[in-house]
Amino acid sequence: MSNTPSILILGTDHFEKSAVQDYAKTTELDILNEQKQEEIRKIVACLKKFSPTKIVLEYPYKNQPKLTSEYQEYLSGERELSVNERHQIGFRLAKEMGHSNIFAVDWNEEEGVPGIFEYMERNETKGSRQVFRNLEKIVTEANEKSKSSTVGEYLKFLNDIQQIRRSHQLYMDIALIGEDDDPIGAKWVANYWYYRNLLIYKNIKNLASENDRLLVIYGVGHVHLINQFVQEGDHFSNENVGEYLKFYVPKIKTLKF
Repeated sequence: MSNTPSILILGTDHFEKSAVQDYAKTTELDILNEQKQEEIRKIVACLKKFSPTKIVLEYPYKNQPKLTSEYQEYLSGERELSVNERHQIGFRLAKEMGHSNIFAVDWNEEEGVPGIFEYMERNETKGSRQVFRNLEKIVTEANEKSKSSTVGEYLKFLNDIQQIRRSHQLYMDIALIGEDDDPIGAKWVANYWYYRNLLIYKNIKNLASENDRLLVIYGVGHVHLINQFVQEGDHFSNENVGEYLKFYVPKIKTLKF
């Protein structure tokens, strides 16, 4: 019998926009209203079927003591959940599973890396215009889906394989930005984006023990690369989050006559 640890990667939108440094942001939902809270509880129930032994979050790895402190305060009733998906999904599920801790694996430092979006704004080309158009289209479609759907249906949409591939395509297009003697896009994608996600993968791998079941909750833009590194690294049994989200049953509205 294999003792290989299992991994399940859930791509999310960032519910708390004020804490996001991303160039483009979707519209913030009122995640604390009772309907959305019920939808979150259903998502947690679906993910609970994975039986995670560790829950992994997009939170700075170097700030693990702070994350541990936040989680302990939540367990003791001293901290209310914020709208952040780390709290709404990660903390809730960890508590339901009886976990004593929750884990940070992120790295996000751009020192010494060219500011690619500022460069594209200053140096407009056919390629940069297309990147911005594609980015705007993805954000617009996500906004429309989030407004017309439950949170669970929205997460299903974000984690669809074609949607994940579209998110990653943006980075492949950014890699083509720049001149032959200054390939700034390739530098940014290689030295920041791929490097960041490789460090995330390394931190996840270092957390895993035999027979562990790791649930990774991360911004959906990271999912393609984390999945790629998991598959190529061959240290995990990689499960499909869609198989768990399919258990989500949205509330059916009652028709009035």
